Amino acid sequence: MAVDRQRLFTLVERMPTFSQSVLRILELTSKGDASPKELVRLVEHDPILTMKVLKRVNSAYFGLGRQVTSIKQGVVYVGVNTVKHLAITIAAIGSLPHENAAGFDMDAFWTHSLVTGAAARLIAQRQGVPRNDSTEYFIAGLLHDIGQVVLAQGMSDDYRKVLVAARERQATLLTLEREILGTDHAEIGSLLGTHWKLPADFIDTIANHHGAVGEQVLSPLCMAVFAANQVAKLKEQAGHGISMVEPLPAQVREWLGVTSEELIDALDALPAEIDAARAFVQLPGARA
Repeated sequence: MAVDRQRLFTLVERMPTFSQSVLRILELTSKGDASPKELVRLVEHDPILTMKVLKRVNSAYFGLGRQVTSIKQGVVYVGVNTVKHLAITIAAIGSLPHENAAGFDMDAFWTHSLVTGAAARLIAQRQGVPRNDSTEYFIAGLLHDIGQVVLAQGMSDDYRKVLVAARERQATLLTLEREILGTDHAEIGSLLGTHWKLPADFIDTIANHHGAVGEQVLSPLCMAVFAANQVAKLKEQAGHGISMVEPLPAQVREWLGVTSEELIDALDALPAEIDAARAFVQLPGARA
């Protein structure tokens, strides 16, 4: 099925955008020499964002062992990039609708996303990324499937057909989306990432989390999210009810040195990481 490209852009443009505070944070931190002092000023200018950032900094996810009471302290203990990632997390969860007419289960969606993010963070650490620098992997994993929400919200009747077909046929969700909709959640998710002005590496990972097109070399971030997505689907036995486990591409398999099944055994800290991530993310329905 062919799809009107303008319709895709329209669907994305209809999605809520980030607050001006978050957009200014993304603009500031896109520069390599972002000033911590300026970042503190931007966050503190938004009292609600300040409260939510501090709550997450003080969660078990970071395990700081002391109470952080100001954004300035938060930047000192977790760094500029992590505060940026916190702002992205808060903004993305707040911007995605919690209901749709397609019958797409948002609770299961967020659970799958959280497990993927937790696994991606552990994979990053297994591959040598310092724990303090691995939050980027968690956020990329958390956001990898955001295109599904756009499709369920903006093309609800057609997306319901995709979900029904996914439960009845031995085909990947991506294949069925392309067949029925003429697009897929990876493509429209990357369009939403651009609309939200996410960092380029996040947009690339969202676009390629089901594998590279042609001979493209995947970034470590993308490979970690691809593998983590399979771990989440294996752990849940059927993803969030509609996903098939995909084999690891050669470059991902070579990078990891293990299969998806072996990777699950290697990530023995995953249950604890999921519990910490749940407190960090504060899924929709829980108090912020």
